[in-house]
Amino acid sequence: MARTNSLASSALRYRDQLSEGRSRIEARFRGGLPSVQTANALTDLYDQVVTDVFANSIAQAIANGVKPTHAGRLALVAHSGYGRRDLSPFSDADLMLLTPRVVASGAAPVAGTLVRDLTDANMDVGFSVRTPPEACALAWTDPKIYTSLTESRFLAGDESTFERFQEAFRTGAKRRWKSLNRKAIQVRREERRKWGETIYLLRPNVKRSRGGLRDIQLVRWLGYATHGTTDLSRLHSLGALSNEDLETLRRAHAFMLRLRHELHFRTGRAQDVLDRPTQMEIAKAWGYHGKIGVLPVEAFMQDYFEHTRGVRYVSAFFDDEHRARSKMAMLAERVLSRRIDDAIRMGPTHIWVNGSKLEQFASNLPDVLRLMQVANEHRRRIAHPTWQAIREAMSERRVKSLDPRSVNAFLALLSRPGRLASLLRRLHELRIIEQLIPAMRRCRGLLQFNAYHKYTVDAHCIRAVEAATELEDEDSAMGRRYRRMKDKTLLHLALLIHDLGKGYEEDHSEVGRRIAGEVADAFEFDPSQKETLQWLIHKHLLINEVAFRHDLNDNDVVHDFAAEVGSVGRLELLLVHTVADLIAVGPDVLTDWKMKLIEDLYLRTRRFFDTGNLPGENDPELDQHRQEIVSLIRKKGGNDSVTELVDELPLSLLRHRGSDEIAIELCEVGRWLENEQGCYCAGTVEPEGEAIRYNVVVRQGEKRIGTFARITGALYACGLTIFRANIETVGEDLLWDAFWVSDPDFVDRPPADRIEKVCTVIRKAINDPDAPLPVPRRVWKTKGNCEPASVNLLPTKIIFDNDTFDHQTILSLFTYDCPGLLSEVASVLFQHGVSIQFAKIDTHLDQIADVFYIVDSNNEPILSNEYQHELREALLAVIQKNTERRLGT
Repeated sequence: MARTNSLASSALRYRDQLSEGRSRIEARFRGGLPSVQTANALTDLYDQVVTDVFANSIAQAIANGVKPTHAGRLALVAHSGYGRRDLSPFSDADLMLLTPRVVASGAAPVAGTLVRDLTDANMDVGFSVRTPPEACALAWTDPKIYTSLTESRFLAGDESTFERFQEAFRTGAKRRWKSLNRKAIQVRREERRKWGETIYLLRPNVKRSRGGLRDIQLVRWLGYATHGTTDLSRLHSLGALSNEDLETLRRAHAFMLRLRHELHFRTGRAQDVLDRPTQMEIAKAWGYHGKIGVLPVEAFMQDYFEHTRGVRYVSAFFDDEHRARSKMAMLAERVLSRRIDDAIRMGPTHIWVNGSKLEQFASNLPDVLRLMQVANEHRRRIAHPTWQAIREAMSERRVKSLDPRSVNAFLALLSRPGRLASLLRRLHELRIIEQLIPAMRRCRGLLQFNAYHKYTVDAHCIRAVEAATELEDEDSAMGRRYRRMKDKTLLHLALLIHDLGKGYEEDHSEVGRRIAGEVADAFEFDPSQKETLQWLIHKHLLINEVAFRHDLNDNDVVHDFAAEVGSVGRLELLLVHTVADLIAVGPDVLTDWKMKLIEDLYLRTRRFFDTGNLPGENDPELDQHRQEIVSLIRKKGGNDSVTELVDELPLSLLRHRGSDEIAIELCEVGRWLENEQGCYCAGTVEPEGEAIRYNVVVRQGEKRIGTFARITGALYACGLTIFRANIETVGEDLLWDAFWVSDPDFVDRPPADRIEKVCTVIRKAINDPDAPLPVPRRVWKTKGNCEPASVNLLPTKIIFDNDTFDHQTILSLFTYDCPGLLSEVASVLFQHGVSIQFAKIDTHLDQIADVFYIVDSNNEPILSNEYQHELREALLAVIQKNTERRLGT
């Protein structure tokens, strides 16, 4: 019992030593101790505990019968981050116990006690016991073991055992440098795919995401196999790193290590993900003040992105320089190359500048842009030595006024898809684009601080160019439209600059229009080109606004949109721009539903331009579609009352669903109409299985108010999440609603009985409007899952539009979503005597954009300022209540 108490006392002592040590170091860190010294202090703290525990483990093993001569030949080694003295407050301690084979039996007792006592002391330990040959053999086959052991440090025990291992490991790594570097690069690529291939993430992992601490470590790993050292200063002295590269890595390492320390100290655990609330807290704590149009948190993240951009750049070139290449492949590249001009040669895969011409060529911007234009035209990679020389020369180049050769070369580069986006990223990294387009400088690393956008403004713009160029190889209608554009220069330029007006108080499309004019003047565009570029930037959200907010069955909507666009050429420019822009926002933003709406608007407008007919007028394809539906209805036994409904179906239903699907639904509705008891309701699982569509048909009669509220309330009561809805009117008084929902109770397709139960709740809600709806179940949410209200930086907008139509008001609602909000909004409208004629509901991530076409109880638009104010205040109250519920306050 005394021995057990002694062990417990020892563990508590070590635990207190770590806790008190971290507290002292945190106080020094808050007082200004630089991040590298903080890491060294934390490493010293770990060393004190680990070596003390190791000494006790050796003593205990000897007391239990292990020969002192055997125990004395063991060596304790720190590796990975602990080995390079790069610890953060709650980092793991990666340890290896090295043992000569002849005394391996004595290692197990020491290892067991060591791991137990360190774990009891609340230290997270990665541990292994290996002989030097075993450690080397595993490293040659497992890149994760290899990269970890490149940064091994002797801690305690027999130093000669460690030195023999180090010599064998260094010699073996040098002999295998090609395969080890290739494996190290591959394992890092796999990690980046998991944690983020781009540096411009909304919630980056400061260690593992692109441009993070791990990419600095990649430089060390590659340097070890090739040059025998992981020390960055030593790599610089050996010529493997330039002065600029060394300073870039040092500054970034200090910044990101400080940030990692901050994350660990704040959370009291190993935390490497920089989430939105923490970004705001750190920006304030570190004294960021922001500037006009740029929030403090955005200024902080600009600094973060600047460092990760530098690390990504340096590590990418170090990666390229140290990647093993076949001598035969390099020889073939030279032998099969051909001369482009006196300076440039092009091989099967690469293009480069001859060595004797390189220095002068690299410092000449028109020549550099021309090289890129040729590389893009022929889809060749620029050889690393050439690019390295360009990079060094451009970093020293003074900003000069634009010259015609540079402008013409840049526009020639923009004219073709090829590898355009990749080359634009390189030009942006060299700060060349901002010399050509000054407005790009302000948007470098500018964070769009919301959940909708995934990338910074500059990254989003270049990603939009990339999304357009990817259409070149796409076998789709959009791909064909992109390919038939003879001159793609204006499109690519518009995508590159379309969001540069972000960050000002004025609407970014207005600012963007002025920027487009300045660019057009600088590039000496003719008046027609300038006017088209300005129009495309100014109206780049027009398709989204019309397709997602308006009733495309209304001919006035299509007519006014066509009048705004003016020509088929502009329509196709705007269409491809819109699609590329949405793709570039982030994954899953351009949903099938949105694509169908965009396509629908395009086809209606294109037909108007081609024939002069508005939707539904003299449309042979639509007439044939109706005839097919009628024929199928008759085959299924439907009567004349059902076929008569076909002519009354709105275009949105006809265009977005197949003939067979519509015929089946109309037959079911027809059977309901024969009895007409209550409402019709049916649920259908969408083909991709990711949503259930509930169709509700109601005979409105004189009373049109409240149906939408009852349906949304019923769906919410069933625990369903509504992410899309459409309300249509068929004939004079059939309300035809469709709701797309997700069912959290079923990952895959819900069973038929679940769908029928939901339909039963909806029918009861409509058929018995005075009966209370079922109480929605409570969903428990932990406080850790809630974000503070300060993160919700996008303002709630409630807009009443009486300019678009004379007969109804368009109510637009933009806010953060939460369960049940749509139901309560609908209830507010019902309680204030508002009838919903048409609606489009769109939810993305945590934000909604809902549009309602509404009239009052007299079927008139909402014109009264007092009435609008009353509605707005009631809606704001509901939104505020739901926001507090969502945030757990």
